Amino acid sequence: MSGVKTYDPTSWRPKHLDLLLSAVIAFSLPAVAGWLYDLSGVLIPMLIYYSLAWGLVKLRRGVVGYGTPFPKKPPKWFYVNVLVILTALFFAYQARIRVEEVDRFGVLLTALLWAPVNASTEQILWLYLFDSWDLYPEKPRLRYRLAGLVFFAAFVGLIHTMFWTKFLHVASPEGFFGVAFVLMTTISGFIHIVVWRQSGNMVFTFIPHFLLNLGLLFWTGYSIVPYLWR
Repeated sequence: MSGVKTYDPTSWRPKHLDLLLSAVIAFSLPAVAGWLYDLSGVLIPMLIYYSLAWGLVKLRRGVVGYGTPFPKKPPKWFYVNVLVILTALFFAYQARIRVEEVDRFGVLLTALLWAPVNASTEQILWLYLFDSWDLYPEKPRLRYRLAGLVFFAAFVGLIHTMFWTKFLHVASPEGFFGVAFVLMTTISGFIHIVVWRQSGNMVFTFIPHFLLNLGLLFWTGYSIVPYLWR
């Protein structure tokens, strides 16, 4: 492992409540977010999602992962994750969905506001779901780690299929390149776990996610503004 961890994510001791909260969030928030989008647009569910990530995790864990000391060097898996994201962007370009009438101001707002906010926020909640189960026993236990991975994967998969795919049309999921794009972003999601454990700082999960969010805008002309409110 590269560098020296100055914050140890495994030092957190989840409670029974965290197990319950992680299960409820994993299997209910995606459906609620999708329902709210159909009802009013993306703004309200996105505010709930992001507020829950920052607020709940700060309350339950005490830290969200930003502001913790940096290790001396980025972990090696951070560079692996960046490479995975660059590969994903290559596939996304091949399967790109272009906007016919580009709203340049909307694209700029999406790049300056949504892209960094989303990239800095989602992993906070994702990793809370995993850590709640993986760190619950005093000593590592395989069944708890597997449970954490299930809740992590379930939430990430459901929030994308039930919420993000309703309006975030940047790459076609059909065909080889579309499937490869989804596969690479899925792999990146699991790498976030390793990077977080090795670095103790969420910045190293933010950077590859931000590259993904921002890169997709360049060749699609996508703007989230028309979807904010119905």
